[in-house]
Amino acid sequence: MQASSKQIGLKAADQIPALLAYWDKNEICRFANLAYLEWYGKSQEVMIDKMSKQELLGPKYGLHYPYIREVLKGNIQSFDMEVGMPNGELKYSHATYTPDIENGNVIGFTALIADITIRKQLEISNAKSEKLFSNLLESAPDAIVIINSSGTIQLANHQATAIFGYSKTELLRKGMELLIQDEYRAENNLQIEKYFNPSTVKSIEKDLNFYGIRKNGEKFRAEMSLSPTQSEDGILLMASIRDITARVKMETELAESNKRNSIFIQQAPNAIAMFDKEMRYMAASQKWIEDYGLKDREIVGHSHYVIFPEIGDEWKQKHQRCLKGEINQCDEAPFERADGSTQWLTWDVRPWYVSEDHIGGLLMYTADITAIKEKEQEKQRIEEILETTNTIARIGTWEMNLRQEKLLWSSITREIHEVQEDFVPDLATGINFYKEGKTRDLISKAVSEAIEKGTPFDLELELVTAKGNPVWVRSIGQAAFVNGKCQRVYGIFQDISSIKNAEINLNRANEELKVILNSESVSIIGTDTAGLITHFNKGAAKMLQYSSSEMIGKQSPATIHVHEEVVNIGAKLSAQLGHPISGFDIFAACAKNKAFNTLEWTYVRKDGSKLIVLLVITPLKDAHGGTYGYLGMATDISERVENQQKLKEAKENLEILAEKLTSQNTQLANFAHIASHNLRAPASNLNALLQHYNSSDDPELKDAIIGNFETVSNHLSSTLDTLVDTLKIQDEGSKNMEILYFEEILAKTKEILVAHIRESEVQIIADFSKAPKITFNKIFLESVFLNLVGNAIKYRSPDRKPIIELKTEYSYNRIILTIADNGLGIDLKQHGKNLFGLNKTFHKHPEAKGIGLFLTKNHIEAMGGAITVRSEVGKGTTFIVKF
Repeated sequence: MQASSKQIGLKAADQIPALLAYWDKNEICRFANLAYLEWYGKSQEVMIDKMSKQELLGPKYGLHYPYIREVLKGNIQSFDMEVGMPNGELKYSHATYTPDIENGNVIGFTALIADITIRKQLEISNAKSEKLFSNLLESAPDAIVIINSSGTIQLANHQATAIFGYSKTELLRKGMELLIQDEYRAENNLQIEKYFNPSTVKSIEKDLNFYGIRKNGEKFRAEMSLSPTQSEDGILLMASIRDITARVKMETELAESNKRNSIFIQQAPNAIAMFDKEMRYMAASQKWIEDYGLKDREIVGHSHYVIFPEIGDEWKQKHQRCLKGEINQCDEAPFERADGSTQWLTWDVRPWYVSEDHIGGLLMYTADITAIKEKEQEKQRIEEILETTNTIARIGTWEMNLRQEKLLWSSITREIHEVQEDFVPDLATGINFYKEGKTRDLISKAVSEAIEKGTPFDLELELVTAKGNPVWVRSIGQAAFVNGKCQRVYGIFQDISSIKNAEINLNRANEELKVILNSESVSIIGTDTAGLITHFNKGAAKMLQYSSSEMIGKQSPATIHVHEEVVNIGAKLSAQLGHPISGFDIFAACAKNKAFNTLEWTYVRKDGSKLIVLLVITPLKDAHGGTYGYLGMATDISERVENQQKLKEAKENLEILAEKLTSQNTQLANFAHIASHNLRAPASNLNALLQHYNSSDDPELKDAIIGNFETVSNHLSSTLDTLVDTLKIQDEGSKNMEILYFEEILAKTKEILVAHIRESEVQIIADFSKAPKITFNKIFLESVFLNLVGNAIKYRSPDRKPIIELKTEYSYNRIILTIADNGLGIDLKQHGKNLFGLNKTFHKHPEAKGIGLFLTKNHIEAMGGAITVRSEVGKGTTFIVKF
C-alpha cells in the first residue's frame, strides 16, 4: 500500500540534515527526528512522550532555560551554542526555537539545530524504523473466506477463526452477514453480487471498509478485498478481511504527526523546501518563501522549475543526481550580484526516502550567510584591534588543556611572567610562579573548583616573575565540559601592578584618614550645607557625651553651642560683611572667613556641663570646587584657658602671691606644730588600743588588738621617718609627685584610725570610680585624708550613728574630692574666716588642737589646689578639695 503524504512528511522530517524536535508547553518531547536522537544518543522509546528538556540537557539546561522561557511566551529564539563532542572536538551549532501557537495560545515549540561548523548535515537513515513500520503492516493478520454466489461461506482459514472468534464449523455454510455489522451488509452484498453477474466486468474491487462483528458481539474496524476465482463448482469469491483497528488508530496518530511535521517545515527559521520526484513542492518553510520572494504565490503542487524558470541545466542535472541518491552541499560560496554586492550562500540538497531503498523526492536547505560572513570579517578585524589593545593594556590569554596535559600562554602572558618567548610552561611550573602561601592556595583552589564543578573565577593575585620581580595580576578563568567532564580551563591574564599599587596606597590613605577622623583626642563633626550633622567621630562622642546615632542625620551644631555666643559671633560677622547673618549661616560664613574660621567656642555636653574648645571650621569641596558640606575640628582647651586665667589673675594679684609665699614660709616655721599633730593621731590611737586591751577579757579580741598595735606602731615609725624627710623637702613638695590611688590612701587611713573606727562604729562609704587616681605628693595626700576623716570621726554627733561619704569626680579637667559627714557641723558665720587658721578650734573636744585643718589647707595649696567647706550646725560638714 502506497504511503500517505502525511507518512511521507514524517519520514521526510527524519531526512532533514538539521536537528529537529517538537516539545509541548510542559517541555515534554513529542517528536524528534533521527538527527536529534543521534546527536543526544537517545532512542525514540526512551525520549518520545517521556523525556523532558531538563532531563535531556542535564547540567546544561540552565544555559537553554532563558530561551525556553521566552519561546513559551511566544517569542522566536535564535542563538548560537558551543558544543563539545564526545571525541573532544568542539563544534558550534545554531539553534532556533519557534513557538507553536494555536488560538492565540502557545502549545509547544519547534527546536531546530543546525551544525554551522562545517555546514554539513548528518545523513540520517530511517531504514530500520521504516522496515519495522513496514513489517508491522505486512505482518497484519488477514482473515480469508471463500463464498459462493449465494453468499454462503464455503471455506475459512485459521486467521478468520482467530479474528472473528468462531470455529471453522460455525462459519461454514453461514452467510457473510454473520461477520458484518447491519448497516454495512447491504453495500457489501451489492459488491459481492457484481462478481456473479455476467454483465458486470470482473475486476478486483477496491478495499471495502466496514465494521466486523466478533462472536462475542464486539465490533471492530475491518477492510475487505474481493477477488473472483473459477472452480469446478462455478465462480467463487475470495474475501480477504483484515482487522484494521490498529491501523486506523495509527493513521489517526500519523495524521496528527504529519500535521506537526508540516508545522516543522512551515515554521522552520531556515530556508527548507520539500519536493517530490517530479520536483514539485510538497512543503516549504516561511523563511524559504521570504528568501525567494514567494509570499503571495501558491507553490505546493507546482514544479520548482516553473516557479524559477531561470534554473539552468547544470542545476537540473545536479537535482537528478540527488534523486538517484547523491548529496550536494556547500559550506560557503560567494556570488557576485548585478548591483556589485557579494552574497554568501550555503546549501544542502539531498534525497528523502519513502522506504529503505525508495527515494520519494528531495530536501533543499539553503541559507544566506552574507551577514554571518560579514560578521566573521568584522570579528577578524576586531580581534586584530583587540590583540593590539591587549598588548597595550598588557592582557594575555592562557589555556590549560587537561586531555593533552598542556598549558598554553600567549606572548603577553609570557611577558608578564618575564620568561623567554620560546618558554613552554607546564602545569607544575605554571602554578609555582604564584607567591607561596595564601595566593598559591587561592589559585589552586579556584582551578580545582573550575575543573570539578565548572565554577568560574576572577582573582587578583601576587606572583613572582622568572626574574624575581613581584607582580600583581588579574586571572579570569572558566572551564569547558564535554559529556560532563572538564576538557580545558582557559581565560585571560592581566598585569594590574600599577592599579593594585595605587589601590593599596589609596586604601592606606583612607585608613589613615579614618584613624584621623575617628581619633578620640579631637572632636570632628561634619555637616551638609543645610547644617544637618553627617559625621560625628569618637572624639566628639567622648567630648560631648552624645552617641553618633543621636546626632547624625538628626541634629545641627546648635545643639552643642551656647546660643548667646553664636549670636555674638553672628553680630560680628554681620558687621564685617555688611549684611545680616544668622542660624547655621554663621558657621558657614566662619568657614569661608579666615578671620573667623579658627575661634574659641564654648561646647555644651549632654549633661549640661561646659568646656572651652578651639574650633577650626573648614568647607568641604567637590571636584568642581563646589561646597557640599563643612567640617569642624575642635580641641579641648579648657585647662589651658583656665591656666591662662590663673596666670592673668596671678599677674593682677602680685600682692596676693607675695602674701601666699609669706604664708608658706610661716607654714615652714610652724612645722614643729605640724609634726606634733601628725604624731598625735597614731599616739592617741595607741592609747585607745591599750585601754581596749586592758578593759577586755576576750582572748580573741586581745589578739586582734595586739595585731592592731603592730600596725599602728609601724605607721608611727613610718610617720616619724617621713616627717624627718619632710624637713628636707617641705619646700619641694610639688617635685615629689607620684600616681596614687584614692582607695589605697583611704585603706591606710582606716588602718591608722582603726581604734577610733571600732569605738565610734562609724560607717565609711567611698566611691572613687569617676576619678580613681591622682598624681600628687603621697605625704600630703595621706595627711589630707588623715585630718579630714579623723575630724569627721572626732566631731561626730552623739544623736546618730556616724556616716562619712567620700567620692571623686572630674570637672573641667580637675579632680574634685568631696568628704561629707553627718556630725556636729560648724557655724561658718562665726568661725568661717578662722576655719583654717593655726591653733583655731570650734568645739570643746578635749583632743581639738587647731592644727589639722591648717595643715590640710597648706598641703593642698602647696600643690596648687584649693579647699572649701559647706556646713550646718547639727547636720554635718562637707569639705570640697579641688586638686
